[in-house]
Amino acid sequence: MKKVLTALGLLLSGAFSVHASADSMECYVDTQAYDKYTPNRCFALVYGQTNATAVFRVVGDGSAIDSVIWSNAASSCGTSGTSCSFQIRAFRSYKAEATILYTDGRWSKVAATASFEDGR
Repeated sequence: MKKVLTALGLLLSGAFSVHASADSMECYVDTQAYDKYTPNRCFALVYGQTNATAVFRVVGDGSAIDSVIWSNAASSCGTSGTSCSFQIRAFRSYKAEATILYTDGRWSKVAATASFEDGR
C-alpha cells in the first residue's frame, strides 16, 4: 500500500510541475524605448503615431515545439515560428492567438492582446 501511495504522490507532483510551467504568450508594442515582453497583454503610448508594431512570442512548457499556427489578429503570420509581428492602429485592441504544436503530439492554445494610444 505504501508503494501505491508513493507512486500516486509522484504522479500528482509531476502533474502540478507541468501545470506550473504552462504555455503562454507575451507581447510588446515597439517604441523608441527599450521594450520588454509582458505576459497576456501589452500597452504603450506612442506619441504622434497612428500605427505601431506589435510583437508577440509564444512561451512553451520547455518541450520541443514542432510548429506554431498563428490566428485571429496574427493570422498574417501563418506558421512563421514562435514569434510574430504586425502593424496595429491606435485606440484599438488586437488579440493574437496561437496553437502550439509539440513534437510529441501535444498541443496548446495561447493568446495575448496588444494596444496603444497616440498621446492625444
